[in-house]
Amino acid sequence: MDIQLASLIVGFASGMVTGALVTYFRHWLARRREREGREFAEAQEKERVRRDHYERALRYQRNRESLRGCDLAGQDLAGLHLAKADLQGASLNRADLSSANLEEANLIGAHLQEANLQDANLKKAALGDADLQQAVLAGANLQGADLGGTNLQGANLAGAHLRGASLPWASLQEANLEGANLKGADLRTANLQHANLVGSNLEGADLTEARFQAANLRHTNLKEAKLAKASLQNANLQDASFKEADLWKVNLEGANLQDSSLQGANLREANLHSAKLKGARLRKAKLDDSTAMPKGWEEIVASRP
Repeated sequence: MDIQLASLIVGFASGMVTGALVTYFRHWLARRREREGREFAEAQEKERVRRDHYERALRYQRNRESLRGCDLAGQDLAGLHLAKADLQGASLNRADLSSANLEEANLIGAHLQEANLQDANLKKAALGDADLQQAVLAGANLQGADLGGTNLQGANLAGAHLRGASLPWASLQEANLEGANLKGADLRTANLQHANLVGSNLEGADLTEARFQAANLRHTNLKEAKLAKASLQNANLQDASFKEADLWKVNLEGANLQDSSLQGANLREANLHSAKLKGARLRKAKLDDSTAMPKGWEEIVASRP
């Protein structure tokens, strides 16, 4: 009798467990199907919105619709007319905007990582706090553009036109600015560490407290530039021109200044300790007792201050 009772109990328990497992599996499967259906519907809706945003961008020249916050990532917008468009906060990562007209466009806070803006017209565009990491801006027109606080790390700005552009607090680490025109640009406190500025024009630019550690500024024009309190440690400044530039309290420790022109420059309280000055021209440069010069500098420079 005990054996029969035990068998009955075991059978009942097994049935209960099996039933519970079947019920649980059915509920799990239903929830999974529901989740997959919801995810599919969300993906469909996201794609529909993307298509709608893209069509709005294509129609912009006709109806001037707002494109604020639009998802245009990866889209082909090459040559498109988007002058004065409101693209604030828009997603444009990896988008092709080559030769596009974005003059006076609002791109504040826009996401433009790896975007192609080669030869684009961004004259007087607002790009404050935008993310342009690894973006291609070679030959782009950025004259008078506002790039305050913009992230341009690793961006290609070779030959770009940035005359009078505003770039305070901009991040330009490892950016390529070879041959770029930055005449009169505002680069106060900008970060240009390891940037390539070979042959660029920084005449009259405001570089106060900018960071150029290990940057390549060979053949760069820095005539009348404001470099007060800037950091240029270990930078390559060979053949650069600093005529009449303000280098007050500038840190040039270990910098390569061979054959550079510092004629009439303000070097008061500047640190040129261990700098390479062979062939440098220092005629009429302004030094004081606080200027730290490398040992034997008077014998190695081409002219006397």
